[in-house]
Amino acid sequence: MSTPTTTSPPATPQLGTPSFAAVRAIITAFAPYRLLELEREREQAFAQALGTDSLGPVHLFLRRWGAVAATERELATATRLHLSECSAHSGLDPEERRESALELAAVLLTVAAELTAPQERL
Repeated sequence: MSTPTTTSPPATPQLGTPSFAAVRAIITAFAPYRLLELEREREQAFAQALGTDSLGPVHLFLRRWGAVAATERELATATRLHLSECSAHSGLDPEERRESALELAAVLLTVAAELTAPQERL
């Protein structure tokens, strides 16, 4: 008598949770001006995790900063993001601000898609 084999459906791509050490190393190398922000948000995430007895805030912190690190280490993406942010905040013309906000959203969606795409196996 053989036991029937079952196969699981393919896993849905998930945004991986990077390590804090990896995120901090990338931020240190590519965006050192954001280190204080990183540390402040880490402290807030851990305080919230302790207050709610949940690791959710820590996971959210790592995912958010993983996306920031992925953006900052790619010069073209980081430049596009920062230019869009500046234009969205400083544009006097409402249409310019709208276009900049759309560009900013496009950059963020691109980064999110790259982070959730299945990784190729070598």
